[in-house]
Amino acid sequence: MIGIVPEFRFPSAAMVLSTILIVFAAGACSSNKTPARNDLAWPWWPTEMQISDLTRVGRPGDDGRRPLEVRVHFTDADGDSSKGCGTLEVAVTREGERDDPVIKRISLDDRAMSMAHFERVTGCYLVLVDVDLPNVVAGRRLRIDVAYQGRDGATLSQSTGFDLPVSLKE
Repeated sequence: MIGIVPEFRFPSAAMVLSTILIVFAAGACSSNKTPARNDLAWPWWPTEMQISDLTRVGRPGDDGRRPLEVRVHFTDADGDSSKGCGTLEVAVTREGERDDPVIKRISLDDRAMSMAHFERVTGCYLVLVDVDLPNVVAGRRLRIDVAYQGRDGATLSQSTGFDLPVSLKE
C-alpha cells in the first residue's frame, strides 16, 4: 500500500518569514554610531582639571634637547575622565625667578589637534614644551601653570612645582 502525504502550502507564511529575515539581516549590518551633534546641551563638559603625576622629562631629540612632557587630565561633573573643547595653555618658568614663561597653546576645538595630543591609555592631553630658559639643570625646580578656557565658558587652572630629575640638555 502506498501512502499519500497531504501537501500543505503556505505561500503567505513563507513570504512573511522571508521579509522578517531580510529586515533582521539589514538591521545587523547597520552601524551603532551616530554623527556627533553640537546643537544639544552637553552635560559632560570638563568641570575639573589637574596636572597629572605622569608629567615628566621626555627623551632627547636629534638636537640633544629633552622636552618637558606635561600631561593634563580633565574630569566631568560625574568624576569621569572627559575630553576638553576650548583652549589649553601651558606655561613653564623657573620657580622663584622673574622669567618670561615658555608658553605652549593648543586649540582643542580643532578635532585633529585635540586627537593628536590626547593619549587614550592615560586619558590625558600630552603637551610637549621645549623649555629654553637659562640655568635649567638637574635638580632645578620649575613651575608649571596650566589654564583651560572651555567653549562652554568654563575657566580652569592649576599650578604645580616640578623638580627636574635630569638636565634638559645633553
